[in-house]
Amino acid sequence: MKESIEQTIFFLHIPKCAGTTLTEEIIKKEYLPEELIIFYEHGTGELIRLLQEMPRREQEKIKCFAGHYAYGVHKYYTARPAAYLTLLRDPCERVVSHYYDVLRRENHYLHKAVAGKKEKSLTLKEYVENKLSIELDNGQTRILAGVGWGAGFGECSAAMLEQAKKNLETFAAVGISEEFEAYLDLINKKFGWEIPAYDRRNVAGNRPEKESLDRETLSVLEQYNALDIELYDYARRMFRRQLEAAPGV
Repeated sequence: MKESIEQTIFFLHIPKCAGTTLTEEIIKKEYLPEELIIFYEHGTGELIRLLQEMPRREQEKIKCFAGHYAYGVHKYYTARPAAYLTLLRDPCERVVSHYYDVLRRENHYLHKAVAGKKEKSLTLKEYVENKLSIELDNGQTRILAGVGWGAGFGECSAAMLEQAKKNLETFAAVGISEEFEAYLDLINKKFGWEIPAYDRRNVAGNRPEKESLDRETLSVLEQYNALDIELYDYARRMFRRQLEAAPGV
């Protein structure tokens, strides 16, 4: 049975989890431009401010919010009930993807710090250990707990993990990027979205898989993302349950 059309979609796009493909190739084709607000760079605080200042009649026109923001922004949206969607990813694979994305994009704000000039580039292990990006420290737990970048590097807690799990249980559709096609089937069944042919967006090519990393590097990635690893396993089980509960998937 499809979800009520009286809900507004909040697609919580966790960076490096196939969210760009979902937004650019699927969501943008599902909604008219005036029905959609996309927040890539502005952040949670700016979206909250926008919602606080937006008259209800303007809120009623919006059917989907997609982008980089932390859980909880729906509290500032009063037009209709919110239905959250998100995708998670194997945390170590996500960090690897983040690193190679920074290396290949010269306009990335971390590119010079990582790629260097005359010096050699930072290794993946050095990139994480130097704490250049808070996203590398249990970034998925931070976003889904509603904390975002408000906690410092190394300050994520077991309580934040439990809150992230609790919040996930309210989501209409939780997916994992490794099973993207099955996730599209799930949201088609739940919301009746038409799923067109699509291209993969923002994919970092020419990068190693997690299995090829040396033990020392992998250990550092696991150390800084221990909460995310547990959260990802939890989300995988949720995804399987949601698939089984959706007839015809």
